Amino acid sequence: MKRIPVMLFGAGGVGQALLQQIVNGRSTTATRNNCQLDVICVADSKSYAWAADGLTDQQLQAIVSAKQQGQPVNAANPERPSDLQLLETAVTARPQNLILVDVTAAAGMEPLLDTALAQGHRVVLANKKPLAGPWATAQTYFHHLRLRHESTVGGGQPVIATLRYLLDVNDPIHEISGQLSGSLGYICSQLDGGTPFSEAIASAKALGYTEPDPRDDLGGQDVMRKILILGRMAGWPLEAADLKLESLYPAAMADLSVPDFMARLGELDETMGERVATAVTHQQVLRYVAHVSAEGGSVSLQALPAASPLANMKYISFRSALYDDEPLLIGGKGAGVHMTAAGVLGDILDLVRETTSE
Repeated sequence: MKRIPVMLFGAGGVGQALLQQIVNGRSTTATRNNCQLDVICVADSKSYAWAADGLTDQQLQAIVSAKQQGQPVNAANPERPSDLQLLETAVTARPQNLILVDVTAAAGMEPLLDTALAQGHRVVLANKKPLAGPWATAQTYFHHLRLRHESTVGGGQPVIATLRYLLDVNDPIHEISGQLSGSLGYICSQLDGGTPFSEAIASAKALGYTEPDPRDDLGGQDVMRKILILGRMAGWPLEAADLKLESLYPAAMADLSVPDFMARLGELDETMGERVATAVTHQQVLRYVAHVSAEGGSVSLQALPAASPLANMKYISFRSALYDDEPLLIGGKGAGVHMTAAGVLGDILDLVRETTSE
């Protein structure tokens, strides 16, 4: 049986779910893929845990428990080496078949990723930022044989895999669109029922649907990164500036503390209420939709026919040469840490099957 060393950067919700799925799936992984995933390093921003032969399942579960209680990965290792130093240590101990996994939301991970790829190792990303950065630095990650990033768009939905299939069969992409945010989808559905904008946001935050700072969702940056990644995969070397982005809060509220921002949300109710009322008079609903084509794209709040199936689902639409008159749709649940972690695990196993040396 092949033993595959795995380095995990990021131990938040997705990282914890991934560790639990690796532990729970030992038997299935062995049976279906004839391999064992040895998690040799787990690192958060403050600490790390390490074992050259692989951390035991008990140690991995202890890490999950510690993180759920707000503790670091390993309080006994407070002096955390740099990411590159951790990679060097891992390569020295387990130079063959190493897979580096980045499930952080951190900026500045490119030097680590570039070094790993240059040394011949494999990379799995749930972190969108390296793929959505300036094209000059991001382009190396697209269509790389040793890099996978299914979970950067659509969580556990096979969005990236479907787009890769269309490209592989020489089906040129004309346009990509969709509702790419579960949190904004929830907020918009609350508006349908007459809930004021401020209350819809507060409800989404209380339920854990938004980021701790709801502006991370309301600003549209996450959706913009997702549609930019898809556009770049389609073959369009776009920059973020090529996408028109509508934020759902004004610039004047950008620098407020989270409590102050939440307290002032009522100031936005009247304007949003007018947009909702206008949509209702035309039998429409408001949805946060992204579009991209070779010429550029947009990420904005749009009015859609209330009776349209696309108004009531999280979806991604591919319009291509073969799917021109009727686009190819992927819809359904894709968000959540468990779905995202499953996509990451699928990428790891894909790399095991496709690129592992005997």
